[in-house]
Amino acid sequence: MLYPQQKERSHRFMLALRTGLPLFFFATILTFARLSEYIQNIPISFYFIALIVLSVSIYFIFYMIYRGFDEQITDPVTHTFTRTKVISILEDEINKYQKYSIVLIAIDNLSDINVRYGTKAGDKVLKVISAEVGNFFTDKGFDKIPIGHFNGGNFLLGLSDDISTVKPFLEMMYLKFDDYIIDDIEVKVKGAVVDKSLSTDVNALSERLFELCETEYQEEAKTSIEEDDLSLLELHENVKYAIKNKSLSLMFQKIKAEENIVQVSIKLRGKDKNIIHQKNFMPVVKRLGYEREYDELVLEKVLELNRSLKNISFAFNISPSVLRNRRFMQRFKQMAKDKNISNNRLIILLSEKEVYANMQRYNDLLQEYRALGLRFVLDNVGVLNASVEYIKRLEVDIIRFDKNFSKHVSFPAYHALIKAYIVMAKEMKMKSWVKMVDSKELEEIFDDLKIDYIQGNQISKIVSYDQLKEELL
Repeated sequence: MLYPQQKERSHRFMLALRTGLPLFFFATILTFARLSEYIQNIPISFYFIALIVLSVSIYFIFYMIYRGFDEQITDPVTHTFTRTKVISILEDEINKYQKYSIVLIAIDNLSDINVRYGTKAGDKVLKVISAEVGNFFTDKGFDKIPIGHFNGGNFLLGLSDDISTVKPFLEMMYLKFDDYIIDDIEVKVKGAVVDKSLSTDVNALSERLFELCETEYQEEAKTSIEEDDLSLLELHENVKYAIKNKSLSLMFQKIKAEENIVQVSIKLRGKDKNIIHQKNFMPVVKRLGYEREYDELVLEKVLELNRSLKNISFAFNISPSVLRNRRFMQRFKQMAKDKNISNNRLIILLSEKEVYANMQRYNDLLQEYRALGLRFVLDNVGVLNASVEYIKRLEVDIIRFDKNFSKHVSFPAYHALIKAYIVMAKEMKMKSWVKMVDSKELEEIFDDLKIDYIQGNQISKIVSYDQLKEELL
């Protein structure tokens, strides 16, 4: 047991003792004072029994007081419910009401506030925002709103209505918190909403809310259930089925380059052969702990392609966390050996939001893979992720620009940035790759910039395996 836990336990015991001892002495004195009048007529055994009953009662009181200190239902900083309590309430209410929505409110820049202004200021921001959110929905006619501090700057609250009713109020709340200032501190608030039509599992809905809030653009984070969303329970079952039965659907897009190269995109096929798109199944794969199993399955499929289709290279995604797993590396070496494939036709796309802590270890592992013949692409370069830091610290072969460079390359800032990246890449002996090139005009611009790999519908449509074979003939 940790020292703070020991101190907490002794502190609770002393509080219980200080609370219970006066009751014990008062009850003892009162009892024996009343019995003293009849002391001649009461047998000795009665006193022993009374003492035992009183002792047990007082012990029980001590115990209940001691345990009562564990029953904290509100957060001391925000005075909202604790995570455990709010989840418990939401679980009760989601089954009680026919229509029910769960809302996530996130203070997006809380960590920056804590660093810049101190944790005391951060605590005040938490308290003010939680109160404002609760008051806002109360003013809109929602009664007895369960709102709880989930973690960090995140709050969960439940509203007894469906998403179509709640969402307009949420949009109004975004306007309220636009350019919101507390004691000259700028506070950025975002959120998301789901309802019980997606699932009645509060923990699953909470995960879905965080996924929505983590989308790249705020407009996407504000959206509700998309048309191709399955219920979460159904989605989980279909993902499990697809991975267990190796039910993958592979699509391909040719790249304009000096070599024959295609990017492989993956979809899963569920129980009824329904297609599950990557944006929907990848969060579930991670949540269920199937990430390595999924990546091994993808690798197995790509290695089969490598053996059946000669003189063509395949670019595909592998999770960086899986790639850094030694067991995965051993698995790859064994699979490559068994299938007798050419490793130099495998190109792995890498993208992470956060920088991996042990960069030297990461780079050493990449170099082991590269020594086997694999090539690596740092994806989504130029967006808010770890790619720029990785360019400085990791030895890779190709950088692939974020899609916004294709959309906005005609803007002076984007044009200047991509030119600078290309010069840097050439000096570092890396090649450059641009995606989502959907017009002849864009193709000509990137040809003039001397991009090594150009990808998009202007170059080639996304095709099935059979269509790819026909194109290669």
